[in-house]
Amino acid sequence: MGVVRILLPLPRAAAKWAPEKGGPLLGAALSYCVTPSWAGLPPPSPARRLAWAEEAVAAYRATPDTAGLSRALALRAHALLLSGRFEEACRAADEATVAQAPQVDTAVGGSVGVPSEVSAAVAAFLGDVRAQALAGLGRAEDAVPVARESVAAYRRLPGPDRRDRALGSLPGALRTYGMLLATTGRREESVAVYEECAALLAAMSLRELAHVERVRPQVLAELVGVLRASGRHEDALGVGPEAREALRGPLAWTVPETVLPLRVRLLVDLARCHTATGDPAEARACAQAAVAEARKPHGAGELTSALDCLADVLGALGQTDKESIARRELAELRDA
Repeated sequence: MGVVRILLPLPRAAAKWAPEKGGPLLGAALSYCVTPSWAGLPPPSPARRLAWAEEAVAAYRATPDTAGLSRALALRAHALLLSGRFEEACRAADEATVAQAPQVDTAVGGSVGVPSEVSAAVAAFLGDVRAQALAGLGRAEDAVPVARESVAAYRRLPGPDRRDRALGSLPGALRTYGMLLATTGRREESVAVYEECAALLAAMSLRELAHVERVRPQVLAELVGVLRASGRHEDALGVGPEAREALRGPLAWTVPETVLPLRVRLLVDLARCHTATGDPAEARACAQAAVAEARKPHGAGELTSALDCLADVLGALGQTDKESIARRELAELRDA
């Protein structure tokens, strides 16, 4: 991605002087920048992603490359989602869907009206984007059927080609679906979806995992949370070690803003489960670790829940002085 970004002036010049040929080249380069495929590298900022996606859409609009434009519009919707602009992401996904007119499929005799594999991959991706955007708008119930159809669309896809890997994945769609089922209170269904996703990820090769590297820690940590909310504390503790391991390593260094809050929530869930199963010493260790992680800059948003958990654990252990200190800090945070 870094090399492509450095060389962007070349396709930009080509698009300026020969739009028909240079436009698709520029659009492809920009789309690649929006979706870097190298594992372990820090992702571009949402603002940078969106700027590249907008430029890619403009480049493709000046060409007859409808497949490229379709991808660029989908990536633009995703960039808006990552920017937290959920209303705009929904509108952009709708625009990209409209652009998804049925294309000629030469593999079936050139009949009109049969979507190509490219458009099918884009449609599956757009469903996942729309479901997440609806969830961001607080419309989780509306998002559930959208996420379900996205999962079904990914299941119908053949093995993704190199470009299609940038357009989401079945594990990613399953994770969205599981999250939405949990949000709407359908916990047992959510557990089943998360477990299917975890099994799918476990069967992947290292090369395949490189394209979904952020999905695995999210799925495992969120599965622990849903199991705990369902009262299945022993099952949650069984997943705990694998979830903790998934939240370590290079991913924790490259995207701490994603990993650290997940780690804090996981430790809080594990502490609560240890309390429920009668292991206060382990509960205290997890709660203290959660507070320590939450004191780091990217974990600050979870400090309140971590302190609340620690205070409860200390109270259960009869350590009232330490409990009072934790509750005092907790009260100050809530008043701030």
